[in-house]
Amino acid sequence: MGYDPNADIALLRVDPAGLKLTPLPLGSSAHLVVGAPVAAIGSPFGEPQSLSVGVISALDRTIDSLTAFQIDGAIQTDAAVNHGNSGGPLVDSHGRVLGVNSQIRSTGGGGEGVGFAVPVDTVRRSIAQLREDGRVRYAYLGVSTTPLFPQLVRRFHLPTDHGAWIQSLSADGPAAKAGLRAGDRRARFQVREYFPDGDIISAVAGHQIRSGEDLSRAIAALRPGQTVSMVIYRGKDRRTVRVKLGDRPASGAAGQLP
Repeated sequence: MGYDPNADIALLRVDPAGLKLTPLPLGSSAHLVVGAPVAAIGSPFGEPQSLSVGVISALDRTIDSLTAFQIDGAIQTDAAVNHGNSGGPLVDSHGRVLGVNSQIRSTGGGGEGVGFAVPVDTVRRSIAQLREDGRVRYAYLGVSTTPLFPQLVRRFHLPTDHGAWIQSLSADGPAAKAGLRAGDRRARFQVREYFPDGDIISAVAGHQIRSGEDLSRAIAALRPGQTVSMVIYRGKDRRTVRVKLGDRPASGAAGQLP
């Protein structure tokens, strides 16, 4: 019925005639805890109906999507995820789907105890829009940011210790049209290059922003075309700006969040 490359999710219609199907209930990815038992189901290496068990080993990971944008909130697990059971469900001890197995991190191409699942709340959002419209729309701000940490704040004498620090803007994107700014000079700190004169986004629609992932989640909860208030710091000045969000394009800068 449609697919969402930004979440690596597709919605299929099947004819259940002559089949005995038992759908798995969808759980929630909102209140997961590290250490909770999980199982990955699929067909690794072509071996059908295989199950591997483990625990949630980390939360709120960021993984690549099929576009230049990223998927945040991914679930990390040490349940074996190998070629062939990606796309299968990651379930809790009650059989509720917590996510869809998507990727592994490996140096040799095999499962090495670090697999990732797209969280079920992201999946639920995608399939709801695919069922209704056949496509998924994402609000778009058009920025690339870096999170703040204490040494960075001290080095560049930043006016706040939390927020998403704008490093670049998409030309003619919603943020640029609203007057948000990125830095135009470069400086190195801890072997990384920064643009130190960019605005810092500290709140979106009343939600505090402490990282790039916070910003991505805040924008994802909004609609294309919606106008929102953002609190930013420009130098030492704190100000509120209003931004009309756009539609996320098919591609963007590598690693771009919202």
